[in-house]
Amino acid sequence: MIDRKRSENLPPGPPGLPIIGNMWDIKSLLKKIRFHVRVWCYLAEIYGPVVHLKLGFGQSFIIVSGRNAVIEMLSRTEFDGRPNNFEIRLRTGGERRGLIFNDGDVWSEHRRFTVKTLKHLGFDKTNMEDMILDDTVSLLKMIEKLADKNGPITEIYDLVSIAVIASFWFLITGSKFQLDQENPKLKEVIAIMKENVKGYNTAGRIINYLPFLRYIFPSLTGYTQIQERHNRMWLYFKKMIRRHDETKIQNEPTNLIDIYLNEMKTKNLSSPSCFNDENLIALIRDLFVASIETTTNTIGFVIAFLSVKQDIQKKIHDELDDVLGKDILPRLANRNRLPYLQATLAEVARMGNVGPTSVPHRAINDTTLLGYNIKKDSTMLANLMSVHMDKNHWGDPNVFRPERFINENGEYCDDPWIMTFGLGRRRCPGEILAKNILFLVTACMLQKFYFAIAPGYPEPNLSGIDGFTISPPPINLVVKKRI
Repeated sequence: MIDRKRSENLPPGPPGLPIIGNMWDIKSLLKKIRFHVRVWCYLAEIYGPVVHLKLGFGQSFIIVSGRNAVIEMLSRTEFDGRPNNFEIRLRTGGERRGLIFNDGDVWSEHRRFTVKTLKHLGFDKTNMEDMILDDTVSLLKMIEKLADKNGPITEIYDLVSIAVIASFWFLITGSKFQLDQENPKLKEVIAIMKENVKGYNTAGRIINYLPFLRYIFPSLTGYTQIQERHNRMWLYFKKMIRRHDETKIQNEPTNLIDIYLNEMKTKNLSSPSCFNDENLIALIRDLFVASIETTTNTIGFVIAFLSVKQDIQKKIHDELDDVLGKDILPRLANRNRLPYLQATLAEVARMGNVGPTSVPHRAINDTTLLGYNIKKDSTMLANLMSVHMDKNHWGDPNVFRPERFINENGEYCDDPWIMTFGLGRRRCPGEILAKNILFLVTACMLQKFYFAIAPGYPEPNLSGIDGFTISPPPINLVVKKRI
């Protein structure tokens, strides 16, 4: 295989085995390294910024590492496709649908519709900030109740998940749920979504490359469990759409679902279009995942890091006290007056690496990258952790040091090496909302509470938990109200 790679000028990589390719290599490395993205970093150290792997029946899988290579890959339209594999089709009813794992005209039309609709509904307006703050105040009250109880607090991440989704949920569905009231169906869907994300990885499961195994070993390959979880989520959102279709206001729809249903009927009057029930379900599902997973996990990592790094937590407390005191609710207008808090959030993004790689891309035609031939339909993965942990740029990448984002005037400075939301046409469309929620929720929590590891419990492993995204570690907390 090495000779073939040289003759075809493919990127370098381990030789692999017949049929299964490099799947065994990845599995062996995972036993030692534990995280898929760290396996990609390890392979980049050996083979360079562009690594070629084969994953089952000769399917090309390209890992791109290092800032220059990542920027080139994410900036070029010929790498903007999405893979069309078994797992991706399984999650949305047998076809590629939605925003995250789709491409072509269907993706373009739905992205355009989503950005336009959310902006129309107030996605970037002041009233959105007010909604986020209302939900955050409810979150603070729930945390305060927990703080009054004896024993360690373990459910903080679940509370944050509900608070994070609440305002965005209103834009999508038009309904507002109370954070302090039980919503078992919603909690179930959130739990299913988290299980899906933790169980999936950017390389994909074995049934992705050898799908016939689902007929032979349906449980052992995970197929039975995966399909059951996908079906439950699909049914939940299908019922939601049906309720909207029966009760929606015709004249002035006030949420994304109703606007989509109107668009669907208008477009289908003249000719068949890609606006249909199935694509709407997939769109809602993708927005649901995007609005919860990365933001919730990042806030979780903020809590985990600061519970361990007490000196940094104190600096944030002091900054909040100096700028706002304990009674004035933080707002987005205060952001520039809280440079150390901003720097800490940037450092959490860098070290937490919640999105350690891009979502898998696909080469839409034969092309080249850094002088290597890339074949059409190769799966491409941008290794963002390789940029966030680059020793040549950061100097001490394994040290948690927010000061690296503070200039000589004490001001917060963005660093273009932070690529949390990706680059190019595939850059996350919810970046502004996610940053606003992250800032407001974190500022409000730290203004009111002190977080620490419960006595007698070990410090959490700040590397987190591997999956499609990296989740914050389990944690046992003591939360005290700041007086």
